[in-house]
Amino acid sequence: MLQPRDLKGRRAISYARWSSGKQASGDSLDRQTKNAKDFCAIHGITLDSELLDDGVSAFKGANLEASLGKFVGDVRSGKIPKEIVLIVENIDRITRVKPTRAIRYFLDLLDTGLTLVTLTDRRVHTSEGYDDNFSNLMMSLMAMQAAHEYSAKLSYRVGEAWKRKAEKARAAVASGGTRIKVAKLPFWIDRETNALNARADDARLIFELAKEGHGQQTITQMLNTRGIASPSGKTWAQAVVGEVLRSPAAYGCLVLKGEEVPGYFPALISEMEWLATRQRTKARRHSRQVGRTSNLFSRMVHCGHCGSPMVLTSSKKGGMSWGYFACTGKTFKRTGCTAPNWRYDQFERELIDRIGFLAVPISQDQTAPDLSRELEDTIGALEAKQSNVLAGIAEAETADVRKVLLGKADELARQIEAKRREIVAIRENDARYRESAAAVWDYEMDQEEIRRLVKDDRKGAQGLISSLVQRIDLESDSKTLRRAVVTMRSGHSHSLVFDRTGEPG
Repeated sequence: MLQPRDLKGRRAISYARWSSGKQASGDSLDRQTKNAKDFCAIHGITLDSELLDDGVSAFKGANLEASLGKFVGDVRSGKIPKEIVLIVENIDRITRVKPTRAIRYFLDLLDTGLTLVTLTDRRVHTSEGYDDNFSNLMMSLMAMQAAHEYSAKLSYRVGEAWKRKAEKARAAVASGGTRIKVAKLPFWIDRETNALNARADDARLIFELAKEGHGQQTITQMLNTRGIASPSGKTWAQAVVGEVLRSPAAYGCLVLKGEEVPGYFPALISEMEWLATRQRTKARRHSRQVGRTSNLFSRMVHCGHCGSPMVLTSSKKGGMSWGYFACTGKTFKRTGCTAPNWRYDQFERELIDRIGFLAVPISQDQTAPDLSRELEDTIGALEAKQSNVLAGIAEAETADVRKVLLGKADELARQIEAKRREIVAIRENDARYRESAAAVWDYEMDQEEIRRLVKDDRKGAQGLISSLVQRIDLESDSKTLRRAVVTMRSGHSHSLVFDRTGEPG
């Protein structure tokens, strides 16, 4: 195995990493950089530059995608010469993921031709050194195991501290006592009284504009046009509008590292309205038609023959441009589909004329609260198991036992996260059902309103249709007859027959 003296005359890059802001404001960078400079000075190595990952955790491997990951990629591609020496304080600066993953990444890193130096033990790591001496591999694997176990214990202790803080907050809500200190309060909450302040109407306006169908960029422009100040007192940025729309504090919920404290703040809007806004924002973000309203049925329409999405396209005939729904499976030759195109203007006109017939009252889904409670009970049981497993890691007598326990803890964490995603999906769908029910009665009360929106406010029309319609499948049984199967968010499906008479060939 190479010794530090063998690196004389080589060029090097130092890598420093820390995971928290407190470490950044402390001596973490100075310490790691000074040690690298001293090592290079002693052994005649030229330190070319410094590579930093500020506030990036290695416990879950985030740094493998940050500056370190980019650097290794550049070495692999030849942008950076493989003769370079990478200097780190300790092996845990590279990664603290599970040892089985860590050793694979570590060996892949060395296979690029890089030479790695760890300063705490003055070891020089090369691919050849690991091929020639199995004990080198075992020493590094043990160091990785120790680094991961330390991070796992630290993560557990930090998590328990946040849980205790959340319990204090819940107790304060229940008793009406003094609220806990929160580093960053929503701009519409008064820090002294924890009540709504004079900016509450500005915050409500953002949600009202989102409910009307406006996207974050449009809302930002509207706020700035009206001269409404941002939380910092300056003009609004789209990212700040997005933060407001995503904040659970809008319906009064404080979230501390995943721990929810309902009712901690006075609510701007109901939880149902917040969830509906969140899902509507997701739909806009994933839609290719965002910012355009030529297609009132964006992302709803699918081919009834092959199931592929149908998108709005256009073609010219007789000096005129016609809009069509076209099957992407056919267009991009992903399937053998031969479904014909659908004239968009005729489809829109006929569907809008029948929207009142489709909008049958929606029965409220009464199972959602029960399903959520069952999932919360399941999560509670899984978290109890996880706590027992993590506590057992500290008392484990051998590395083999610790390895098994860490594996169980990881699996339980994945199960907990999956159950939490299920709860969010159930709550969002329930909110959309409630919103759809309100929209149904609007349509039934005034059928002309939707026609007016289609003409004067197509974004608004698109939002209302999206709150009612979940999916539309277009089928062609013959050259003259076509059928649209419209599935409502209520779960009801309707089959509408369209006549192709008069459509250009």
